[in-house]
Amino acid sequence: MAEALVARVAALEQKRYQSPKGIPVDESMRRAREHVERLKLYSSNWKWVPESYYDWSMEERAKVLNARSTHMLCKSLLMENKKVTNEDPNTNPRFMMVVIQYETTLDVKKLTTCLRKLLPVEDRLDESSYDIRVASPEDNDRITGYKFNSVTPFGLKEPVMIILSSEIVPYSYFWMGGGHVHLKLGMSVSDFMKLGNVQVMDLSVPRRSDD
Repeated sequence: MAEALVARVAALEQKRYQSPKGIPVDESMRRAREHVERLKLYSSNWKWVPESYYDWSMEERAKVLNARSTHMLCKSLLMENKKVTNEDPNTNPRFMMVVIQYETTLDVKKLTTCLRKLLPVEDRLDESSYDIRVASPEDNDRITGYKFNSVTPFGLKEPVMIILSSEIVPYSYFWMGGGHVHLKLGMSVSDFMKLGNVQVMDLSVPRRSDD
């Protein structure tokens, strides 16, 4: 009886999440969606992609997501300033999540310049006080709770500053990870800004063909 009830609940949940056969709804998927729904971000769109998605060209990925440009396809990276002192989550964070287009590359020098400007001029730190790198897998797991290629800024286990690349803003809408490697989340820029503690920064350069 109890097993049948559990199976029934799981089936209903899988239907609600439109999860493909063989992919059960897990805690990370729930965490991401519940956060989006709690914020009432009505532009949000959840889309499952095939297992071969990451073998496709950017143009093929954009097509399956109905994105009008490959520049609307983005990823979320947890970064760490390994030299941080006097940590402040709003002006001098140790950890930050950067949302950047796949068609661009993170420019750490530009990011450093933007982070320095969060502090008043009289308190501004020297560039030598910054050593920004991708966070370790252990820190990523602890802070985001998401696996590689499934990271999303929603439903993080620990709050961090969210930094949206300014190059995304003109497109008004973009796609990012949705809490599962094969689940993508689309959203308007205006809704994304309701996430809170979001900074828009000029932090990227065009991706070279050999990257």
